[in-house]
Amino acid sequence: MLRLLAGLVLIPCLLVSGCGIDSEKGILMAAGSYGDLAVVMSDEVLRPVADRFLTDMNPEKLFVIKPETLFKPDFFGPSRWDLAKGYKNSLFLIRIGDGGNAEKAARKLMSAEAWGRLKAGGGGVVKVVDPWSTYQQVVIVASRDRNSLGSILRKNSTVIRDIFEGSNRERILRRNRYEGLNTALMDAYWDRYGFFMELPAEYDQNQLEPKGFQGLELMRKAPSRGISLSFTKFDDPAALLDDKDSLAAMRVALGEILHHEEVVPSSFVWSPAEVGGVACVKLEGAWISNKFSGGGAFWCYFIPDSHRQRMVVLDLLVYAPGLDKMGYFRRMDAVASTFSFQRPQP
Repeated sequence: MLRLLAGLVLIPCLLVSGCGIDSEKGILMAAGSYGDLAVVMSDEVLRPVADRFLTDMNPEKLFVIKPETLFKPDFFGPSRWDLAKGYKNSLFLIRIGDGGNAEKAARKLMSAEAWGRLKAGGGGVVKVVDPWSTYQQVVIVASRDRNSLGSILRKNSTVIRDIFEGSNRERILRRNRYEGLNTALMDAYWDRYGFFMELPAEYDQNQLEPKGFQGLELMRKAPSRGISLSFTKFDDPAALLDDKDSLAAMRVALGEILHHEEVVPSSFVWSPAEVGGVACVKLEGAWISNKFSGGGAFWCYFIPDSHRQRMVVLDLLVYAPGLDKMGYFRRMDAVASTFSFQRPQP
């Protein structure tokens, strides 16, 4: 699928033929991580423009003591543009009219009409889904000169980041569904707790209401990743979203009972969020185990359920010593994004 953005305005264009979801086979899937990003430049002189753009578009996340960027970019000049075909995410920076290989490749990804509109408008942003194989996202940013290209990138840095991150989430979920979901657990949790969430088949239930605690833990290994939930009754759970002390206390209780851990308050980063169409609060922080010498990072969502008068804590954590964490959290966060108090109808 192709879309053209002029400034910040989304303009539908046409469908671009790719392998697509109907051809989802392992041998067709683009290799690498959803955090890998090929940056293709139609001219090497665009490298400073690319670097300035990535400073804004590619922020760091702190995982306990080690910062990681959302994406890991690799840069390619016009003679090596075809290496982007092996990446799940690619960004093409094109100076219109230079006639090089990268510009020709970008033109082939869209119709003559779309390219004409891009030239007539002096540049813009185009996104293409599954251009060469499945699970790929390409964003093309084009303009007539380096300065105007830099201006388009500055104005659209958040838009472009959201395109890649939104597409990453959709592709992760798409792959999860293709490989299979744990529908038995999904049905059981709906019947027992009244929530829906797409659970990948590789997650197994590790704990269910230990010692009467209203909570559960799902785990997968290599490395260890956990998705945990707890349910606490409140007359007005939405009002608690402003009470960070109460929210933190719920995460402390979940950690002590389900994970045998302590959280580190000095590491807390709070932010507004939305899950399942419900306004909620996100907490990022660090945990330390009480059972072994180690710890790690967690992301946690506090989701009010006014209908059942309860606060749901949806927690994601990783224990992966020596490994980058962003990719694992990206995949778990995609799973968390499917959480809902409403069950999809067939």
